[in-house]
Amino acid sequence: MAKNENPETSAAVDPAEQKLTLDEFCRRLSASDKRVELIGAFHFVETQAKRFKDAESSYRARFSAFVNKPV
Repeated sequence: MAKNENPETSAAVDPAEQKLTLDEFCRRLSASDKRVELIGAFHFVETQAKRFKDAESSYRARFSAFVNKPV
């Protein structure tokens, strides 16, 4: 790690992490999370935001925020 590099920022998204499509992320998520309506709603929101391909860690962070978002 470089001297000026912030460890919190560098851990956010690993540049070597392979990007997944939104469909693939939701498919993998549905194997462990059985809240299909919630996954479908997340897919809809991500599609509306035009986020079709991203790192799994980024999707997971946004899904976690989506789940805890007040209605």
